[in-house]
Amino acid sequence: MAKISLVQNIKQSQKMTLTPQLLKAIKLLELNNIDLDNYLQQEILDNPLLEKVGDDEILKDNVNDTDKNLSSQNKLESSFSHNEDSEGSPSFDTANLYESSSTSIDNIIEETIESKKSLYQIITDQINLSFQNKIDRLIALSILEFIEPNGYLKVSTKELSIDLNIDLLRIEKILNILKSFEPLGIFSNDLEEFLTLQLNSQNLLDSDLKLLLKNLTILATENIFSISKKLKIDKEKLKDSLDVLKRCSPAPIDTDSDLISHIYSPDIIVEKDKNEWIVSLNEETLPKVIVLTGYWEELSRKKLTKEDKKYLSANFLAGKGLVKALEQRASTILKVAKEIIKKQKKFLDDGVMGLRPLKLKDIAEELDIHESTVSRITNSKTIYTPRGTYDLKFFFSKSLNTLSNDDGLSSKVVKEKIIQLINNEEKVLSDNKLSTLLKEEGINVARRTVTKYREEMTLPPSHQRKRLKQLAV
Repeated sequence: MAKISLVQNIKQSQKMTLTPQLLKAIKLLELNNIDLDNYLQQEILDNPLLEKVGDDEILKDNVNDTDKNLSSQNKLESSFSHNEDSEGSPSFDTANLYESSSTSIDNIIEETIESKKSLYQIITDQINLSFQNKIDRLIALSILEFIEPNGYLKVSTKELSIDLNIDLLRIEKILNILKSFEPLGIFSNDLEEFLTLQLNSQNLLDSDLKLLLKNLTILATENIFSISKKLKIDKEKLKDSLDVLKRCSPAPIDTDSDLISHIYSPDIIVEKDKNEWIVSLNEETLPKVIVLTGYWEELSRKKLTKEDKKYLSANFLAGKGLVKALEQRASTILKVAKEIIKKQKKFLDDGVMGLRPLKLKDIAEELDIHESTVSRITNSKTIYTPRGTYDLKFFFSKSLNTLSNDDGLSSKVVKEKIIQLINNEEKVLSDNKLSTLLKEEGINVARRTVTKYREEMTLPPSHQRKRLKQLAV
């Protein structure tokens, strides 16, 4: 008897279609506010129905401003003739865009977003190359946070010493190195110092110019005759010297072209209101766009060619989709930031020693969003806190077991303790001794883990530190 076997193979799978709209929304989520603004500028150029709005304007779909309509009409009409190949765009729903648990998103080969290297990053690169000692490097990076938008450092070395709790001589030594960085004059204390550096670099600093630099205040208030008399400089020589000064730059950084955006343009702001930490988006740098719905309706009533109507419809739908994606982006970033601060509140109170272990997965599970969404946000956003400006990813670290029954310590806390021990050592401590001292504080860290962390922080081993101490004597 023939044996008949009926086998039913049922395969069920969930697949997400990665439409151009979805890919665009993912890209928006990755961008920080500065890069987002650059991206939207191009979108506005491409879409005549989009308009950028300021912080004092209300985001509405219906805008009936005549001037806006006229300017957009000109832009639109000029665009019609260049969009013969435009295709309609489907409606765009991002309601559950970031909540998907589909692992297919993790496998996306994402577009490389090319942007101009920020001045902040240029200076940071110089710091990383110039300071081999981890502690000196951290001090240098801390000093960088005090820099003004024009490149001047208005705080004194004494103030830095007190604020950072670092020896004054060490501050002065590090600052001297920082002042040798590019661009020329970065970290200068005042105009006199910056002008002196400029003139020295061009071999133009003579005795007359030195005298003028010491008396800059009178240059703005007195005429050439009185200046010549007071400083006892020949009038013709004085004119020549003043011409030289006029050709000098007034500040190390041109604030109209290249600001240190990392410091002064965080994406998120944390401030304390009474006993509560308030998390908000930085509205000053968060760009906003609207769709000119009123103008769209006006044009729709006009006689247009089939191609023009198609082009107009595609831009309208694309604009609505973009606005919705931007709203979803803002909402998601704020949710993630609030949850991070909620879990790292002790850091705001106690500093690095208050950091707790935290994984991307912890935030994702708490908010019921995909881990990849948290990753995209934390890899590109900065947050201002009363303790400084940080990348969001700073708040994530793995857990290290302790000898107590708590939830463990952040690896960043352990690294900070290692730095403190080495910084305060009278007798050079081996990695084994560091491990022992940490265990005495209730932190169960093996010698090899200490070695690993020390090397990650580029701190020299005990024999090298001992040699450095001998040389310093």
